[in-house]
Amino acid sequence: MPRQTAPGYVRPSGLPAFDAEMRETLLSGHPVRGGDYTLPTPMMQRTYALVRELVWTRRTGTVFYASPRMGKTRCALAIRDLLRQEFPNVYVTLLSTRPSGRPATAHMLRLILEAERHALSKRPDTDQLFGNAIADIRVKAARIGARQYVLLIDEMQLLNDVDLQQLVCFHNQLELQDLRMTAISFAQPEILHRRTSLLASNARQIIGRFLSDTLQFDGCASEDDFGVLLRSYDEASEYPEGSGITYTQFFFPAAFKAGFRLENYRRSIWEALRAAAGGTLSQGVPMEHVCLTIEDLLLSLRRDDCANLDLGSEDIDAAVSASKLKSFSDVLS
Repeated sequence: MPRQTAPGYVRPSGLPAFDAEMRETLLSGHPVRGGDYTLPTPMMQRTYALVRELVWTRRTGTVFYASPRMGKTRCALAIRDLLRQEFPNVYVTLLSTRPSGRPATAHMLRLILEAERHALSKRPDTDQLFGNAIADIRVKAARIGARQYVLLIDEMQLLNDVDLQQLVCFHNQLELQDLRMTAISFAQPEILHRRTSLLASNARQIIGRFLSDTLQFDGCASEDDFGVLLRSYDEASEYPEGSGITYTQFFFPAAFKAGFRLENYRRSIWEALRAAAGGTLSQGVPMEHVCLTIEDLLLSLRRDDCANLDLGSEDIDAAVSASKLKSFSDVLS
């Protein structure tokens, strides 16, 4: 969870005095307004536990796949930060892919160098790009005493066969230079079709390195998981930094003082989300729409804050509708 400081906020001694007037003064900088925050969701925690084991045992890697808006990119960012904290002697890169106009041997190497903000990532010569990518990773790994390199790949399904072949060469060259590489990828379900086509073409080296292990990445999978998420808004969040004020308390200070908690409404909100999710529910409710629903409740109802605040079915239905979950689910279905 990001910890942010609001301009002009001074924490008083003892418990911070906080009310609706102060809330409106500080509202413009709140992370909820722009979705600029990360919650420790159960799926993210489960995914990190698997990634942590792969890194700890220095395995080759795995692919997590899911439909759009399930939270893959946000999870990849969180995993990057967690790995850097827990494994200071492992060098980590997060690479966001994009498709190339036509298959080119230089494309994958440029993506790696761009992820490292290398000044020479635009060079046209493939051999020079390959040498620069290897040298850059080796130098940066050596600075922290790393003998292991973790490459996080977001939207892996956008890579073509030539890109994957270059990634195999990159992987092999690092290993020849005593730098073990683990690739953790996130992709949409199309990656399963790519895996099948690679099997048909006998591209076993690509599959063995990067696609041998595929796991479904779910959104918010159950009411219990949703309750944990709501508890994060109620208890495991903070704004402004050092205030001790949680997100729920920030938007509803009077109600929070009287015992109001979002988690108390988990059943009614979850049922509304399930109904809107429809045919996509087998993958869980998309995290983007879950968060948009909660954000709408916090923002739109903040002026109704009072000691006896109660979220009615109309409030909940309106927030779910504002998240556009049903229209998104209809498109996917």
